Amino acid sequence: MEGLFSPPSFSSLHGPLAKAASLFDSQAFEALRGGKRLRALLEMATSISAGGPGGSEAACAVEIFQAGALVHDDIVDKAEIRRGKPSSRKAFFTSLSSRTFGADSADAMAIMLGDFLASASVEALLEASFGKNTASAIRAFCRMQMQVEKGQILDINSPSLSLEDAKALEEGIENIYLYKTASYTTISPIALGLLEAGREEREAQKWGLAIGSPLGIAFQIADDLTDLEGIGKPRGADIREKKRTFLLVDSLSLLPVTERESLSSLYREGRTEGKEEEVISTFKSCGAVEKSHERIRSLWSKSVEALNECSAALEIGKEGREFLGKAMALFIPSCDCRAVTPEFL
Repeated sequence: MEGLFSPPSFSSLHGPLAKAASLFDSQAFEALRGGKRLRALLEMATSISAGGPGGSEAACAVEIFQAGALVHDDIVDKAEIRRGKPSSRKAFFTSLSSRTFGADSADAMAIMLGDFLASASVEALLEASFGKNTASAIRAFCRMQMQVEKGQILDINSPSLSLEDAKALEEGIENIYLYKTASYTTISPIALGLLEAGREEREAQKWGLAIGSPLGIAFQIADDLTDLEGIGKPRGADIREKKRTFLLVDSLSLLPVTERESLSSLYREGRTEGKEEEVISTFKSCGAVEKSHERIRSLWSKSVEALNECSAALEIGKEGREFLGKAMALFIPSCDCRAVTPEFL
């Protein structure tokens, strides 16, 4: 990834400006470190399965974009930790804090860093071998970025969703997961992989959506479950931030009236901070955690069904289908994969 884009030189700067510019560059590369690289693996596996080269350039482009998206996400969530290290906004504040440089300035630099990485991701994409599909790939990549930004807007406004209207709440959460997560986590990597393999734009879009939509939503539900254990982020962070999740939706439907109203009021009145352990216990005891696993298994089944249909339509052989299926299985808990498709483990 680091070799696919070149930051503009700041060599002519001196003093405080040089320090700020140097820190900006170092944070750009720091943002690329860590992570499971699942999106990259999915893009490359799709390309190879469909008869493409499986080059790393398009895969890296998706990962570079994700790095920028996470920088922006940390600003929205006011997060100080990312992958066990200070978030970019925290690093800027810690290193540059002064009478004239405060938290707002640090967030402003982080906004610019996220934008910078988004631009760098397009530069990386241009190094990929899409042949006749170059314009289609750029279009798909830009649309992916716009969908993520729309998803972030939906997420920011999610507290406005009524907790009393279960159907509207569930639909709202699904749309947030689809735009904010699935769009660049699964849908676009699959579409780009098919384009890299020389498939038509219409086919790439169709199967990217059909396979990637349920897989991406399942991935986000699985990520919500990690919040209960503090895996990769502080335990209960989603609860503290009053995020609307399927864990919350299912708890509200499974709890007795009195307990349901108590949980609802915590979120409605913004009193979840300090109540994380209590809410986690409620999620687990009422059956919401198991319900999330049921949702994941159902979505995974839909994704695998779409994979089978895609393989038949695009004449992808058994070996290619299984290879792509194994890459897809990395996005969901092994227990849920084992319950539906043990052959992919």
